[in-house]
Amino acid sequence: MVEDAAGRGVTPAGPPPRIGFDTLARDFTGPGDRRRFCFYAARRELAFERARPGQPYDLVVTTGGGDLSAWCRLPRSTRLILDLVDSYLDAPRAEPRAIVRGAAKFLFGHTRHLHLDYRALIEATCRRADAVICATEEQRRTLLRYCPNVHVILDFQPEAERRAKTGYRASEVFRLVWEGLPENVVTFRAIAAVLRDLRRRRPFELHLVTDRMRARGSNHIWMVPTERLVRDVLRMDGVHLHEWSQAALTEVATGCDLAVIPIPLGNRMLAGKPENKLILFWRMGLPVLTSATPAYLRTMAAAGLDMACRTDEEWTRGLERCMDDEAVRRDAGQRGREYACQTYTVENLLRRWDDAFSSVG
Repeated sequence: MVEDAAGRGVTPAGPPPRIGFDTLARDFTGPGDRRRFCFYAARRELAFERARPGQPYDLVVTTGGGDLSAWCRLPRSTRLILDLVDSYLDAPRAEPRAIVRGAAKFLFGHTRHLHLDYRALIEATCRRADAVICATEEQRRTLLRYCPNVHVILDFQPEAERRAKTGYRASEVFRLVWEGLPENVVTFRAIAAVLRDLRRRRPFELHLVTDRMRARGSNHIWMVPTERLVRDVLRMDGVHLHEWSQAALTEVATGCDLAVIPIPLGNRMLAGKPENKLILFWRMGLPVLTSATPAYLRTMAAAGLDMACRTDEEWTRGLERCMDDEAVRRDAGQRGREYACQTYTVENLLRRWDDAFSSVG
């Protein structure tokens, strides 16, 4: 015990905790990193380093893409927070990619220990974790079977604060927009036939804001043009690719008339995605038409909107209604923006991360 200037007893502060952060990407600029833990750490001025198995840490934070084969073996004296955004545990055990995931991660060097049953490794890491962070209430209910300390936290979205859409008069050629990782272009298989049929009757453009190159099999090898996947999935003209950047996202998105978020509802892992993308577009003032996933249905209802589609017919009607009616677009864009900006504030998200960190001591 030492004394401060007023003669009061003060316990000297110890050294800051050593925090390790593990993620699949080579750097921390990917959306799953910069919009989540890395943003929080910067705001709270938390020093951290890339986590290396075998090194002593007070706390390890790992994403679902980190080396779970190492972190599930951490000594109990090291606290572990698992940020598991994707709904791996809601996917069927017999899903083809799930069956080969463990072997592929070991062969590509993403894990140092071989786990053929990768789902079992995720479950074991959840049991070992002192806290698990996820992104939907549906995920939370599943994860509570393995860890009693589960927190629901959506992404920080600084990109959405650059500019908001204010005018809703349609472009001369109607413009749709989508944003995301290049590998997620495959979600357009859910509405590709609808878009091709509609384009035979109405002129429109589809603008995709994504990376121009995507990885095949690993983030470290075999990069291929995203355009090939776009052609394979959509098989139509009028599709424009824009290299992702914060500036490009806001410029392209706010210059478009309607955002679309298609999800194949039969794929349980994709259908379990959170409402992050919907909130991102809403914060920029865009009207949004989505697939009827649990998260999108819940969020639409909370905002007083009904723009989630279950069938091809609902997608066709929704697209045509939005193309024809400026009032519909304006109401959806303004109502969505008001709800998103009031509900998903930076301060609210910071508090949720604070709670997760406080819960592990």
